[in-house]
Amino acid sequence: MVVFQLSRRVILPDEARLRHDFHLAVQNRFPEAARNLADRLGIQSIQESIGSENHPAKDRVILVHGLDDPGIIWKDLVPVLQKNRYRVFVMSYPNDQAIQASSQFFFDQIQDLVRDDPDPVSIVAHSMGGLVTRDMLTCPELDYPRARAAGHVPAVKQLILVGTPNQGTHLARFRIVTEIRDQIYHLFLPGTHWLHCLLDGTGAAGVELLPGSRFLTRLNQRPLPADVQMNIIAGMIFFSRQNCEVKEMLGDGLVSVAATRLDGVPLVRVPGTHFSMIRNLTRSSSRVPPAVPVILDLLGQAQ
Repeated sequence: MVVFQLSRRVILPDEARLRHDFHLAVQNRFPEAARNLADRLGIQSIQESIGSENHPAKDRVILVHGLDDPGIIWKDLVPVLQKNRYRVFVMSYPNDQAIQASSQFFFDQIQDLVRDDPDPVSIVAHSMGGLVTRDMLTCPELDYPRARAAGHVPAVKQLILVGTPNQGTHLARFRIVTEIRDQIYHLFLPGTHWLHCLLDGTGAAGVELLPGSRFLTRLNQRPLPADVQMNIIAGMIFFSRQNCEVKEMLGDGLVSVAATRLDGVPLVRVPGTHFSMIRNLTRSSSRVPPAVPVILDLLGQAQ
């Protein structure tokens, strides 16, 4: 293990680029499989969102998942948003690819929303989804503020980051369990191509999640997105309202409380693991995940 980690430190500077190049090569070699995956990706509306003449639908909320998430992280939040008349959209992307590729994809997809409705949107992002969103909003090459001023993209009035490793996480080195879970889930979805595991990316995002990565260094050197109300929700396995260094270091089991922080951005702690703070781990559970009412309250404040 020591030899493995030392060798990774040697190849790390070029690892993300090499993985990205390999991903593109697979896409070019198997275009049909790439199209199969592309049909499943993008910003999809959840049609059950309801409004009426007496109770009109509220703002649009876009949900952005994180690394190796098979699409179930929002199963407990979506019904609550629908019940409260929010118009819900889910953003799906190849979560193993380089984060910058995902932010470019998000930028391309969100332009479709402004064609139907120019009103602002709110974004709730879990884990790495928060980094994808922050990069989209602040990347100089994408220049979201200029695109917004030109009417090409909607204004983002609120961004809620749930368990986002803004300062990185060393546990990204050991993500094999979540990767296996993601691939097994998709393997049993109807129509999934057998090359999904490669077309979904080759793990470049996991490299960029490591503390001190070039991606995180560049991202955190930029100013926070202007005119966007931001909030952070951090999970704690051993919840405490008082400062406790050990409990905060453990955080949600994958991301420490300190790793979620951004200067000047309010932070709320909730009990739970990286996943259980936002969703129930069993279908039969009727528990309300602790991050859900916090998200609802924050969205209400931005109305």
